[in-house]
Amino acid sequence: MPRPPKSAKLTLLEGNKSRYVKEELERRVANEDKLKMRSENIVPPSWLDATAKKEFKRLADLLLSVELISEADINHLALYCDAYSNFLSYKREIKAKGKWVDGKPNPFFAKMDKAAAQMRVFASDLGLSPTSRARLAIALKEEDEDDFF
Repeated sequence: MPRPPKSAKLTLLEGNKSRYVKEELERRVANEDKLKMRSENIVPPSWLDATAKKEFKRLADLLLSVELISEADINHLALYCDAYSNFLSYKREIKAKGKWVDGKPNPFFAKMDKAAAQMRVFASDLGLSPTSRARLAIALKEEDEDDFF
């Protein structure tokens, strides 16, 4: 199964490990700039519950401060926040009913695990995981070093 395409800017920042022709990458960067989307209207969708909306606003502020999201990412961020809200809800159910129900593990453990898995996927896509931030930080450090010289 082929890997999904990577941003040309990210490819350049990572050191062009795929050895693309520099002119091709520069053309792709210019095309990506043409496709840059607005980021003025980042608001939580109405279908999110109160917990998810609060998390959406918190994360949107953080991600906007480093220009990591645009209006096109609203639903992706909303899905992360919905999974986060579900995770907390399942955690409360486990706390209220205990780890065991009728001699079996509480079924909310499986739901909580699924919500956590969804959160990990969305977090990685949005730059919210430590690994994805580390990749971005390394790329920014290399870019800053290039500017210095």
